[in-house]
Amino acid sequence: MDEQQISLELLALALFDIEAVKLGKFTLHSGKKSPIYLDLRLLASYPRVLKQAAAAYRTVLQRLTFDLLAAAPLAGLPIGTAVSLDMEIPLIYPRKTAKSYGTGKSIEGVWQVGQTAVVLDDLVTSGDSILSAIASLKPAGLHVKDAVVLIDREQGGTANLADLGYQLHAVISLSHLLAILENHERITARQRMRVLNAL
Repeated sequence: MDEQQISLELLALALFDIEAVKLGKFTLHSGKKSPIYLDLRLLASYPRVLKQAAAAYRTVLQRLTFDLLAAAPLAGLPIGTAVSLDMEIPLIYPRKTAKSYGTGKSIEGVWQVGQTAVVLDDLVTSGDSILSAIASLKPAGLHVKDAVVLIDREQGGTANLADLGYQLHAVISLSHLLAILENHERITARQRMRVLNAL
């Protein structure tokens, strides 16, 4: 097993251990029911695991060409900050709503028209939050071709983004994450199949 694979396994186990991966009965943001909930916002409270996640993003980002990191609000912001520090690459982030005071900016940070930004988010389900971030960045004169997430829930987000000309890169897919957790006896084969059958 190579070093990158070992790092990925350690990250997957750490995510489970900090309860960023929960099994049970949950209602997702979309209103759909799910036997798994991924709460990657917890990473902000676990600096060691956040650092591991930033290193995992770096392995994906090193293969892409871009000028800036753009964190999708709000879950992408702690991750974007950690990756920015790790790679020493500038970070910008679109606001959920433009400020009605001060400068009235809809994007925070410094950029130039014509630069290329790669969007960072915690995970992808349908791709809506990434598309929302892109919709803020493009009118500001930024180019976007790629988005990077920690986990792809494998529920259509990759295809939805591809249909609109954007490429999604995931550190790990949900099925791969579950396979690691089963191999290390954090979950049972039955639990893994229950989640996969619900996708």
